[in-house]
Amino acid sequence: MCTVLIGRDVTGPGEILVAANRDEDPARPSDPPRVLLGSPRLVGGRDRLAGGTWLAVGAASPRRAGRAGGEARSSVTMLLNRRPIPGAPPGARSRGLLTLDVARASDPRAAALSAGESGHYGACTLVYVSPAACWWLAIPGPGGRGETRIGEIAPGWHAITHAEMDDPTEPRTAWLRGRLSRLGGRTVEPALAALAPLLAHHGDATSPAVCLHEGRMRTVSAALIALARERVTYRHAEGRPCTEPFVDVSRLLAPGDDEAP
Repeated sequence: MCTVLIGRDVTGPGEILVAANRDEDPARPSDPPRVLLGSPRLVGGRDRLAGGTWLAVGAASPRRAGRAGGEARSSVTMLLNRRPIPGAPPGARSRGLLTLDVARASDPRAAALSAGESGHYGACTLVYVSPAACWWLAIPGPGGRGETRIGEIAPGWHAITHAEMDDPTEPRTAWLRGRLSRLGGRTVEPALAALAPLLAHHGDATSPAVCLHEGRMRTVSAALIALARERVTYRHAEGRPCTEPFVDVSRLLAPGDDEAP
């Protein structure tokens, strides 16, 4: 992903909203959402070159029961590239595989910290959200300055692109934060409906583009996700969100449905 919007507890306690654009080289082959792993059940797009993913949606699973509140928890694990360090060597392992490793771990936070300190990955930010925990992890990459950092995502609206969470110096993030602050209190469906146009924004004289049509890295897909206590909603646009409709792929999270849409 290169743009992620997060609403924690904005529609109700323990509810998470996610809106995200994936910006990638259009020539890099990938598959639309499918079942990536059966146990725990993970759904998301797949990078055909390295086999990883940029976004993994986890369905509530009995395997994860027994945690806070005694309930199984749904989750979303997302990967965002950070600006590369000039002259830094590439990571030894695909960052998309890191996304899968963390999403499937019994302790995602510990798995992310361990991987971040391994030195195997290029510069990136990993974002994990669930009704029980929301955090980000920044990996500087081989040759990068500083250490791996982790931080909590507080209740409210947030935006992140290729820099820091809610970074006021990053134009796209700052503009999106301003728009998110105007959403106010809404229920899940109206909130998702309000987030979709932000992903499709082309920019103008006073605002940056969110849906990218030019350059090497362009917007190639988008997602709208809601995690609630009893239901997960996952909608995917295969292509630019300014032209392609969001299709509900939530059924892929149900056990027994292993077909791609």
